[in-house]
Parts: sequence; C-alpha cells; structure tokens
Amino acid sequence: MGLIENIYKFFSYTLYILSKCAPTSGLRLMTFRKMKYVEVGDKCYLGPNVTLTPFGGRDFFSKKNKNEVLLKLGDRVTVSPNVSFLPSMNPEYSKLSRFYGKTKPIIVEEDVWIGAGAIILSGVSIHRSSIVGAGAVVTKDVPENSVVVGVPARFLKHVPESDLEG
Repeated sequence: MGLIENIYKFFSYTLYILSKCAPTSGLRLMTFRKMKYVEVGDKCYLGPNVTLTPFGGRDFFSKKNKNEVLLKLGDRVTVSPNVSFLPSMNPEYSKLSRFYGKTKPIIVEEDVWIGAGAIILSGVSIHRSSIVGAGAVVTKDVPENSVVVGVPARFLKHVPESDLEG
C-alpha cells in the first residue's frame, strides 16, 4: 500500500472515530458525510457509537475501490445507538479471506428505523418504511414496510398503512 492510500486510510479512520464519539447526531452525520464510501440522505438521525467496518480486507483502499459506496442511508433514516454496519467482513491477511471475505454495500432506503444494537451484514438492503428491532442481526434483505426482529432477523409483521400516512 502506497503513501497516498495510507494517508487516505488514516483520514477515513479518523473520521470514523469522530463519528462514533461526537456528542450530537449532527456532528456524527457530518463526519459520516465526509467519508467517501458513505452516502447519507436528508433529515437522518445517527445515534452514538455506530460501527462501520470499511477497513477489513487489504484491497479496500486501493485505487480500484476509491469511489465505491459501502453504506447508503436514505432520507429520514434513524440509526439508534450501538448499531453495527458490516459491509466489509474479511479475516484480513488470513488465507481464509480468499474464500470467506466479502465486501458488498449496505443500502438503507428512506424512512427506516434501526433499533439499538442491531447488526447489518454485508450486501443487505433494508427497503423503505421498515423497522429493524433492537439487537437483530440482519443477514438478508428486509422487504418494504416490514418489521424484522431476532437473530437472525425474521419477519414479524407489516407496518400498517395508517402508520405511513402524514
């Protein structure tokens, strides 16, 4: 890894640390928006101590991945405290990374609420107007207007249409 890639990685990691411990949602969102691999919509809330792992895998910060978005949060998304987004899951330098490591974006559409302590794995899309229960581990896509809970996350119910109006 060259000097430029190391500087970029250091800058990204510094923003990541700031995003975890900033005292207000506005400051946490500001640092998330500065990360090149994150897109954040309007009117979002980001709770404290949110984890985002773009650092797994040796090649993420290479030139070929420079413009890749690993986390996309739509408008009016609420991310509660201690949520983990894991778009990059690699056993780093292990030989296992060739077989088990993967880096795929996580997409969270508009009007989603992610409960405290939830874990969202690589490649998952959480579709609009859905709720992820506290402590859930989301391994598969969440359909629109759904509530999912548990480990692994399972469908619980639909969000009533009346709750979506207004």
